[in-house]
Amino acid sequence: MPIKQFFTIIPNLAQTIYKISRHVISILIQTMLFLLAPSGLSAEVYDLGGMYTYHYRDGRYANWGDFALQGAQLAIDEINNSKMLGNDTLRMSYENIIDYHCWPENAGLMAETLMKKNIIALTGADCSGPAVKIARVAEKYQVPVISYGANASSLSSPELFPWFVRVVNPSESYEGYLIDVAAHFGVKEIAYFYTTDAWGLGASKVIHNYTSRHKIKILKEYSFPRDTNQKKLQSYMKEVKDAGIKHIVITTPTPDTVRLFKLLYDYDLNKPGYTFYAAEMILSDESHEAVYGSLGYFAPAAMLPSSEKLTLFKKALETRLNKRINTDSSTFITSALSYDHIMAIAHSIKSIKNDGQIINRENMMKYLRKMNFEGVSGQVSLIPGSNDRADMPIQIFNNQGYKDDGKTVNFVSIGFVKTDTGTLIINDDAIIWPGASNF
Repeated sequence: MPIKQFFTIIPNLAQTIYKISRHVISILIQTMLFLLAPSGLSAEVYDLGGMYTYHYRDGRYANWGDFALQGAQLAIDEINNSKMLGNDTLRMSYENIIDYHCWPENAGLMAETLMKKNIIALTGADCSGPAVKIARVAEKYQVPVISYGANASSLSSPELFPWFVRVVNPSESYEGYLIDVAAHFGVKEIAYFYTTDAWGLGASKVIHNYTSRHKIKILKEYSFPRDTNQKKLQSYMKEVKDAGIKHIVITTPTPDTVRLFKLLYDYDLNKPGYTFYAAEMILSDESHEAVYGSLGYFAPAAMLPSSEKLTLFKKALETRLNKRINTDSSTFITSALSYDHIMAIAHSIKSIKNDGQIINRENMMKYLRKMNFEGVSGQVSLIPGSNDRADMPIQIFNNQGYKDDGKTVNFVSIGFVKTDTGTLIINDDAIIWPGASNF
């Protein structure tokens, strides 16, 4: 190559190298900026607050509350892993979860500590008395609250509680059907126990309405605060026994219900001729006396329709907990409802994004009221103009003692309610009565 041609090529080559280098450097700079950019620019993390009960106020383990939290966390994991929200994720960190013991005292203050944080919604809040206080604080801070279990009738009104919704029916769908069951068997007189918290007072109105409808007399009626002295409860139960009342209805929270069941055992009331109806399903970890004191009683619970989603949920929960689960247990029902109340949040966020709206608390509340999706607990939507779930079927359980393992309460579904008509269907032959006798 001639010397002159060589020196002609050199500048052109240098220019080409410069252009390529500049392009490469530009790409490198853009890549670095992307990697170093705040994560919020590429993906959002939506924080949730949680108020759950995994210990009672007296320190006892509440496995139903633990199952609810497990169901909620399982939903969060599946939402994030499935990319349901694209690159966005849900998060409910440990520091944003409060064990509020299903107790109204200080529930509002506890909720306030979470609502002051940058949470998009507050979850859990399953006990009615505390839920009322939580919902009132929510209005102050304008934070959506979604509950998987609080069913006090007073919480139905969007006018009174504009920042609250729930994935369960109100009390009328539970306590009222207990009286329907009693009427089905010709009961004419009852003794009635209830607590003076929000749920108990709401349940009392339901019980009075239904007993009036069925012309059932309430011969003895006892109202008392939660955690009332046991001697006081003993005096009440003794009056019932002395009066010869054979049919007892109880609408009290689980700890108080357990204490009353134990008194049935202590006063030898669990015998042929008696019937018991309670709004709570007793758990396997309660006292032996309470379980046998409640032998044969009836309890209402949400009915989970069979579906592929429910089957897959059961398998996933068993894998997560590394143990078999009884699908007729209150813990499983609770976990399924809790799973769905988190899914309601995810579906709302997805709908907000699809509609091109800003994801904030106001829109979250607006879209929660429009929820409509197939969950593991069935179709999840709200009754228009209400905070209540629509068309949630109810089943009636009968406590038939312990299963063969001697550790698990054997609850048998002996009937259900057609929610569209309110019709009660009972399988009389499947029932075990107190004293393991025929009624």
